[in-house]
Amino acid sequence: MQVTISSDKLNVTADSFGAELHSVKGAGGTEYLWQAAPNVWKRHAPVLFPFICNTASKKYTCEGAEYSLSNHGFARDSEFELVSSSEDTAEFLLNSSGKTKEIYPYDFALYVKYTVCGNKLSVEYTVKNTDSKDIFFFIGGHPAFRVPVEENESFDDYRVEYEKPETIIQEFNGKTTTILDNAREVPVSHELFANDVFMKERPNSSWVALASGKSGRRVKLSFDNSGCIAVWSSYFSDSSITEQAEFVCLEPWSSVPVYCDDTEEITKMAHAVKLAPDNTYKFAYSIEIE
Repeated sequence: MQVTISSDKLNVTADSFGAELHSVKGAGGTEYLWQAAPNVWKRHAPVLFPFICNTASKKYTCEGAEYSLSNHGFARDSEFELVSSSEDTAEFLLNSSGKTKEIYPYDFALYVKYTVCGNKLSVEYTVKNTDSKDIFFFIGGHPAFRVPVEENESFDDYRVEYEKPETIIQEFNGKTTTILDNAREVPVSHELFANDVFMKERPNSSWVALASGKSGRRVKLSFDNSGCIAVWSSYFSDSSITEQAEFVCLEPWSSVPVYCDDTEEITKMAHAVKLAPDNTYKFAYSIEIE
């Protein structure tokens, strides 16, 4: 089921499947969100829970018992309940169930709330521990933005802008690449993603943007910089498919991903959120169309 919310400057659609954004349109009806393509990347803006990425083995343990999770967890492939909606707000809920406990042994309630005001879309994730013991998880966003937005632009016309100078070192398959060296801007190209995602833990910046040097189109994503911000797009050995990956993801995460921990025991993962019974954890970010 899809729900549309709007302001005087934004029209936003979200789906109860995955509580996922499907459309973010600005004034004049311009679409800013990637519209998905099965042969490139079939998603728009998945909710990542209870994992970000995965362990090398795709398995993990909880107090000695072994479980398996797909990349980025199961929230993105779960049907949520629409608990409330109005002209400018929609909120979805996913409760733990017998099915989820087969792969994630905790009781929880996950709320995903979208609110629009002017040119800003606010996104809030709330995890409530409904279990009788501490629970452990990772959580984050994965919105994909169209690049380019206009027909007379190209992918290479865009750049990633950080609020403040950052130094970002990418490590992939034993290879180290410097993405930024105390600088603010990264030119966008498909080759930039040949070594997968690049990310910054606890960045100086509290926002990152995608901006066109040609049309002036700009999308700014603000986040809690005590976590991690990642940037990604699809890249394939077949260049003809890579050329169809006309999007860049700006991904705010609660922390660096699961694979950065040196254990597969979730209760010992240093980067996991630990939440006590009856407590709640909130994670939020916002998208502004400028």
